[in-house]
Amino acid sequence: MRCIIYVFSGTGNTMLVAEEYAASLGPETHIAAIDSSFMDLPSPNGYQLVGIGYPVHAFNAPEIVERFARELKPSVHQNLFIFHTGGEGLHFNDTSSVRIRRILRKDFTILSERHYVMPYNMIFRHSDAMVKHMVTYMRKLVPLHVSSILAKRTEGMRLMPFSRIVSSVLRIEWLYAKLQGPTMRAGDSCTGCGLCARRCPMGNITVVNGRPVFGRNCSLCVRCSFSCPVDAISIGLLNGWRVSGPYEVDRVMADQTIPDTIPIEKLPRLYRKYYREADAMLGKRS
Repeated sequence: MRCIIYVFSGTGNTMLVAEEYAASLGPETHIAAIDSSFMDLPSPNGYQLVGIGYPVHAFNAPEIVERFARELKPSVHQNLFIFHTGGEGLHFNDTSSVRIRRILRKDFTILSERHYVMPYNMIFRHSDAMVKHMVTYMRKLVPLHVSSILAKRTEGMRLMPFSRIVSSVLRIEWLYAKLQGPTMRAGDSCTGCGLCARRCPMGNITVVNGRPVFGRNCSLCVRCSFSCPVDAISIGLLNGWRVSGPYEVDRVMADQTIPDTIPIEKLPRLYRKYYREADAMLGKRS
């Protein structure tokens, strides 16, 4: 089956999940990164299956993902699946796709969606043990979802009470991102390497006289600050929540001294329900 997965990924978590989908779906699966030039992305025509993946921002999809969904017009009705990532397993995250589903349902049969807990790139930094736990579970859960997708099973959404109201209120982040973009700064340690400008998926950063200048097209993906090799970028009012430097996932997953998973009762309470549900899906007893 030929499949194309469209992915918006800020710091790499969602792209890592997309790569797991591609590995499970087979060699005829292609990944296309959603960025500011998304009008140039491959058409879904010619594919039998379409996927859309994104990180959840304040219980919403990033604005660029919604804009992309409005432009995604296949010539024939197709099957589509959705996945998203976030730093916690709250069911509020499922509300992030409501508007996207409404946009896409005219042209696609939306089979199902999944949320994957992945390491935070804001608020606080996870330990290596927690990173390995999250990625291990993700790699087990993706093939399970793929089996459901290939069987063309459709699944409804489970929305918590008032989740749509909360999501609607927090959509103010879209406006805040545009306002806070120009408040971002590179400190004295900046070397002018231009990596932030080259990697910004929104095309929001230019280099002027060897220094990055931030515009109003920010999506708060924090890729610039997260991947800055000298930790030079301040992200405005949210700088106190900034996590600096990428997680070394390959090293962590290869480290045999780190257990693959953490017993559920030893996890922070925020994660226990999500992983109990994951174990139930995997046919385990927690």
